[in-house]
Amino acid sequence: MGDPAGVGPEVLIKSFKKAREKYNLIAISDFEKIRFLAEKFNVTVRKINRICEAGNFKDYLNILHLEYNADFSPGQLNINNANAVIESIRIATKLCLEKKVDAMVTGPINKSILKSQETFKFSGHTDFLEHLCGLEKDTATMMMLNQHLKIIPLTIHEPLNQVSTRIKKDFIEKKISLIISDFKKYFHLFPKIAVLGLNPHAGEEGQIGNEERLTIMPAIKKFERNKFGFVSGPFPADGFFGSKNYKNYDVTIAMYHDQALIPLKLMSFSRTINVTLGLPIIRTSPGHGTGINIAKALEANCNSFYEAILFAGKMISNTQQARTRPIF
Repeated sequence: MGDPAGVGPEVLIKSFKKAREKYNLIAISDFEKIRFLAEKFNVTVRKINRICEAGNFKDYLNILHLEYNADFSPGQLNINNANAVIESIRIATKLCLEKKVDAMVTGPINKSILKSQETFKFSGHTDFLEHLCGLEKDTATMMMLNQHLKIIPLTIHEPLNQVSTRIKKDFIEKKISLIISDFKKYFHLFPKIAVLGLNPHAGEEGQIGNEERLTIMPAIKKFERNKFGFVSGPFPADGFFGSKNYKNYDVTIAMYHDQALIPLKLMSFSRTINVTLGLPIIRTSPGHGTGINIAKALEANCNSFYEAILFAGKMISNTQQARTRPIF
């Protein structure tokens, strides 16, 4: 559900109405506090205290009850609910790891609220999930996508003046290897991967920066003879998107946050979602934030949350198909 003060509860309930015929959905929330919102959108909720109690999925939104300290007040952030938001993510991750559920779809969180708690020392969902799954740092990888483009920012929330220090050959190689592995696992294909440059004109052979020549290109060259994926670049970002060259690739690696997300969200803001690669579980989320400024109106667009549910369903289906295939 994410932060209860944002649009998360609203888009969750609206998405349930659209997706309940296709998937069995369970929400982690405070039953009494979310019930008023569900009633407003003509959704009947059903309280459960254990995952094994869930049922009648098409008729009810099953609420795995978790007590929140404060009321849900759309548009009004409340630090008193921070620990419950953190705990909801822990519970969902544990259920996925124990294979009691097939995937988790997380609502948007307010990072500053969560960081007010001593127990939360993370930049956001991605590295928190990495920690909960017991993974090495920088393993979890954010892939943003919509119907037009799949793109991975190599660095996410670093200040621009620190991005170049994070672009290392080994780091790029690690991300490419992870992409190849997870695309085979979830999408049954050997991906064509495009890698963008950091500098204007992709460095212009060292005239406008050396990252491409010294770091990015050597990482790409390591995969020249790789039979499980095709890697190409580094491409100047403006020409790559302007010429629609991205259509020739399954996934693109960008060097920093806005290089990836500006073109992606210009193509289709309301249907953009987030998928976390590198985890032992399936996790998706909408591609927007908490929407605190619009939450009170209860008129939020649920398309992104709904698309996140659908994409999680596709990933589940693909992994199930893989398990039923013969092993040679």
